[in-house]
Amino acid sequence: MTGWINQPFPHDENLQAFEDEGNILVAVVDKTYGRSEDDEWERDREQFRLALENEFGQRFEDGNIGPGADLPAFLTLLKATTEVPNWIWIAALFFAGKPIQDGLEAWPKLAARLRPLLRIPAYLNRQGAALIAVEAITAELGAEPPSLQLLSYRLLHAGDLASLQEMQRSSEIAPAPATLYLGFVRHVFEIDAGGCIFRVEVEGTNSQTLRLS
Repeated sequence: MTGWINQPFPHDENLQAFEDEGNILVAVVDKTYGRSEDDEWERDREQFRLALENEFGQRFEDGNIGPGADLPAFLTLLKATTEVPNWIWIAALFFAGKPIQDGLEAWPKLAARLRPLLRIPAYLNRQGAALIAVEAITAELGAEPPSLQLLSYRLLHAGDLASLQEMQRSSEIAPAPATLYLGFVRHVFEIDAGGCIFRVEVEGTNSQTLRLS
């Protein structure tokens, strides 16, 4: 599969692969965790990692997406600029809260590249979650929006029980979280899509959408 990075990944201060401009991170939950005895687990998880690489044709690295309470995962990166050469520019404008009217075809194109991996339990960072959010908005509208503008992006803890209806409006645009926290965060977007305002939550590979206006 083209577009996926197969050379060694960039690493953050926790020595884990991380999402940066142009690279979209996917963290696949290690399904072997807690199912094997300790002396067998390393063997089983390595077999699972190799099975992922064989199925999807890309590199996966060991990772942990649970701060304080381990949630082992395997990390991979989609080099978005291979699919969409101007994605760095598009993503930078979007997360700066600027209105976007050009390059809108990039969103469904990259979302389609992510979809095969999202059939299994996985978590996304900010860019990947934004792709899922825009895809959910498109489904609500029944057509691709003529423009996009990020009004707010927040991170909530997975244990925060506030519903989309209960949340207050916000103008905050938070930075991307560290890879270590991905298993315990809810990405919450408020997006103006062609004059229609939506609040979308992405947790793991699941999304919920609320139309605000």
